[in-house]
Amino acid sequence: MRQIAFEETMEGLCIDRITRDYEFNMPSKHVHDEYEIYYLIEGERYYFIENQTYHVKAGSLVFINKGQIHKTSVAGGRSYHDRILIELKTEPFQTFLKVSFGISLTQFFSSKYGVLLLDSNGQDYIKSLLLGIAEELHQKQTHYTAMAMMKLSSLFVYALRTDLITNSEQINNLAMTAKHKKVSEVASFVMTNSTQAKSLDDLAKRFFISKCYLSRIFKEVTGFTVSEYININRIQKAQQLLLDCDLNITEIAETLGYESITYFEKVFFKFTGTSPLKYRKQYRVRLARL
Repeated sequence: MRQIAFEETMEGLCIDRITRDYEFNMPSKHVHDEYEIYYLIEGERYYFIENQTYHVKAGSLVFINKGQIHKTSVAGGRSYHDRILIELKTEPFQTFLKVSFGISLTQFFSSKYGVLLLDSNGQDYIKSLLLGIAEELHQKQTHYTAMAMMKLSSLFVYALRTDLITNSEQINNLAMTAKHKKVSEVASFVMTNSTQAKSLDDLAKRFFISKCYLSRIFKEVTGFTVSEYININRIQKAQQLLLDCDLNITEIAETLGYESITYFEKVFFKFTGTSPLKYRKQYRVRLARL
């Protein structure tokens, strides 16, 4: 059963609360341009972020940076879970937080992404803020968007003030099964060596495991096939090169290990919805307007 408690929106923000009691796994290829805040009210989940799998328990708050690979799946053999999710665009929140509180949204999510388990007081406070945001958007009273933004700001201030996100806490939250540790090893290698990681065969030999086993557990944990994961990491590097340097499209494709520019453009379009050349031009147009 899937039950939607609420689903509310305003400019740049969507918030919903959904309860599920069936085996739900987030769709694969789950990468998007919004920031994400995920709060688990009840149940437990595995949450794969970039190259690590975290064991998320009730009372956990998860911050996902835009463009980060992530996927939730069943943990503990129990499919039931109740969660609140916010998807957040950069504006108008970047400007509001910077002017009002001196908080950089970009910097926060770049340095603070991950999972944290709140104490009972923190759980009550964060839940009240999230429910308050949804209520403001539902009631739409005078200046409701300002009130919603103030409550969201309080969430960021709370996280920063209490310094909840630390390396030790992240380590304690990591899923430690053999399957998740092996996938993390492989994913970490691909992230730092995407041009050297050429195929499933190559990685299976490098990590001394069966090709069939690696294929199965990697898709199960990450939502991506090994080939897709290699390509999405290469495309993310391609996006950075397109913005930061003057190499032409052919040179970028070669730098990233693509022997065919046609294949590179096909893969780029698959994961971004546009061509490398259009991506570069759109970015430069936006810069010219600033």
